[in-house]
Amino acid sequence: MNEIEKIYKENNLLVRAMNMPSLGRNNNEIVYDCTIWTNEFSFMKNESFSSVSTTLIISNIGISTYKNMGYLIDSSKANCFHISKTDSSSSGNRLEGNFLAGNQDFQSIAELANFIIENNWREMNEVNADLSLNSVVGLFINKCFNQEKLLERILIAQKCLEDMLEIKYPIYLYDSDKGTLEKIELSKEIEEEMINHMRTTQMFYWPDECEFPIIKDIGNEKNKLTLK
Repeated sequence: MNEIEKIYKENNLLVRAMNMPSLGRNNNEIVYDCTIWTNEFSFMKNESFSSVSTTLIISNIGISTYKNMGYLIDSSKANCFHISKTDSSSSGNRLEGNFLAGNQDFQSIAELANFIIENNWREMNEVNADLSLNSVVGLFINKCFNQEKLLERILIAQKCLEDMLEIKYPIYLYDSDKGTLEKIELSKEIEEEMINHMRTTQMFYWPDECEFPIIKDIGNEKNKLTLK
């Protein structure tokens, strides 16, 4: 049993739902824009990512993740301060004094986990948490009809975060019907084949600390440039 599987079995695994890296244009070139991902991880890197909406998933109980991809969080390394058994429609930021949400149902992740297990509760819950980089343990996609496209896009997100942080997060497949989680193992050959069949191999992101955006060709590890 690896680290993420252990966290999952111990009922401490949160998911943060994310949009897919999107196709766009930069100087008339088609690129995959990963800026929404790098923005969140930049906040975490600077210890300033507060009041993030996440969902607790429990082994063998299928729970909706809201979106079909995102990243995995160890709740024991996050500050979970507002815990609801349903979507609490949260907004704002606790640190800025404008956080709003519906009623809080539980005081701890353990209480929420026990409720889900005892009631076979499959409705999406919401856990608002303050996150840092060391709380993130991996990436995920959902098992669904467009799984191949999701795998392609999460691979792009993985490459982007590796380029930005020098961390290669493992990718997992989550079945929101059965509540199972399994690691996706891609050989170097399969990964290269996937990249070669992408619409483009150009990846774009713009970290807050950079004056210019960064373009990376994930089909060629040596080709990295900062626009001027």
